[in-house]
Formats: sequence, structure tokens, C-alpha cells
Amino acid sequence: MFGEMNRRALLRGMAATGLVTAAAGRAGAAAQKWNLTIYYGPGHSLTQLYMAFADDLRARSDGAFDITVRTAGELPFRATEAVTVLGQGQVEMALGYQGFIAGTTKVAALTGLPFLVRNEEEAAKAMPVLKPYVDAKLAEQGCRSLIFSGQNWPQNVYGRGEPMTRLEDFKGRNARGSSPEQGDIIQRYGGAPVTLTTAEVPEAMHRGVVDAVFTGAPNILGSKWEEFLDWAYFCDPHIAIEYVMINSELYEGLSDDLRGVLDATAADHQGLINEARRKSNAEAEATLRDAMTVVDAAPEDVARYNTDWAGYWSDWAGEDATLQEALAAVREALGK
Repeated sequence: MFGEMNRRALLRGMAATGLVTAAAGRAGAAAQKWNLTIYYGPGHSLTQLYMAFADDLRARSDGAFDITVRTAGELPFRATEAVTVLGQGQVEMALGYQGFIAGTTKVAALTGLPFLVRNEEEAAKAMPVLKPYVDAKLAEQGCRSLIFSGQNWPQNVYGRGEPMTRLEDFKGRNARGSSPEQGDIIQRYGGAPVTLTTAEVPEAMHRGVVDAVFTGAPNILGSKWEEFLDWAYFCDPHIAIEYVMINSELYEGLSDDLRGVLDATAADHQGLINEARRKSNAEAEATLRDAMTVVDAAPEDVARYNTDWAGYWSDWAGEDATLQEALAAVREALGK
């Protein structure tokens, strides 16, 4: 789906621009043989991008970093456990989606609040003020973020049977939400939320456990879910940030030289991954418009949804001073 933005093309492009550089003097260093656990399958387009990051890091460090990307099911950890197992040192690196890690790192779920941060333009204003709060919470749990992406992957509703034309059509349906906040959207409009990780969705759909699912368009194609879905309802309720994280103790234990290589590689791949995701989202939405019935939310409905959820944002923060502060900072940045 990414066309030229596959692993080999990424590395060729970086080599051509001088981004892939040999790390002189590191050839004799003991390799950091680490695992990066993710929740995508081996054929998923995002898996290829994270493998490209690992390949480039290996090349830049002359093999001092030897990271294996472990796809869904390879390690005995659920996606919701990413921060916990990483902080405990059970794995060296992990991918954490805002919704999956909401139970341990609630502030990261702020970008998943319904109709608060809806698109890439709003994310460009929100993330600079939000990320310090996310990083501080991760640090408390022994983790550190290296890369974030997903601001150009709006989450929407996909399902089978009769298409939805407004959120009130959740009534009488079982739907998968990948976060408590998505579950609240489903429930507010009359549906029954079911929490499933990415790997659990196909079986649940085939068994009739769920009728609809929240996700991003590229994930539909990357996971091959278009095979059992009939329609999409595009209302862009929120974006979908995920974080590549590393165990803090391991990070701090690196030499200055290796830490510098890791940071530089992560910074470069944040840009590469985001550009690839932007392109893939546009392509995926175009493909799905040809493959299924797509209903675009009416402008008046979107305006109504924004009004419906304003009070929810404050309720979500509750009495937690840090969450209140983070929410206030984001709302000020967005003018909401």
C-alpha cells in the first residue's frame, strides 16, 4: 500500500541523501539485541515501516543495535500491557496506541477524546503542548517515547449490514472500540461497546460478536478487513496517536554515542513514518470508496457532535490536576 515507501525504498532513499551513515568505532561493541513488540501482523504496512526503522538503526550503528520487530502474537503480551511490561523490563521496546495504553497512561488518551482533536491540522497545534505531559507520565512508569505518529489517520466507523448515516445509528449494534472513549461514543448513541485489540477483530466479526468497528482506513486494508466489511461512516471523531517507546533504564544506560544514533534515527523516521502514513491514508480512503459504501457525515451533524461532547472532555479529566492542566492547554491551543 505504501508503494515506493517500503522498507528497501526507505533505506535506499536515506542512503542517497546521506542519512544512512556508518558509525565508526562501534563495530566491536556488543550488540543491543532487543525486541520491539507491536500489535500489527507481519504483512501490515505499518509493520514494514517499523522494520525499516530497525534496519536503519542497525545500519547506522554498524550492528550495535540489533532490534527484532515482534508482530502480534509473537510475544505473550497484550497491546494493553505495553507500558507495564516495558517499564518492568520484560521487553526492551514497545508500541503503544493511545487507546490501548489509556489504562496505564490516561493522559495519552486525550487525543482520543471525541471531537476534540479531529485531524492533522488540529494535531499540529495540540501535540506540542500535550506530549510533555505524556512523556512525564511514561517516565513515572519507566518508559520513554522515541517516535509518535498517527495524527493523519482519523478514526472512523466501518461495519457490515445496513450502513450508518449518523452516530445515532449505533442503536442496536455491537461495535468495537479500541479505547474507553470510543466505547463511550458507541454507548452514548445507543450501541453496545466491545473492547478488542486489532488481532481479535476478524474472529469477532465472523462470529457476529460485533457489527461495526472503529479504526483508520489504512488499517482496514493492512489487516485485510475489507473482506468482511460493507460500509464506512466518515465523521473523523479523533486522530490515532501511537508511540514507539523504550525502557528508560536501557535508554539511560547507553553510551552518549549510541544514544545519539538512536535519537537521530528516531527523529528521521518520525518524519518518514508520518509522511508514509499521510500518503497511505489518502490512498486507503480512495480505495475504500470504490470497494464499499462510504457515507460522509453531514456538516450539521459534525457541528452537533462537537456540541454534544464538549462537556465530556471536562468529565474525562475529573479531579485529576494533571489531566485538567493538559486538557486546558490543548483546548487553549485549539481555541475550543
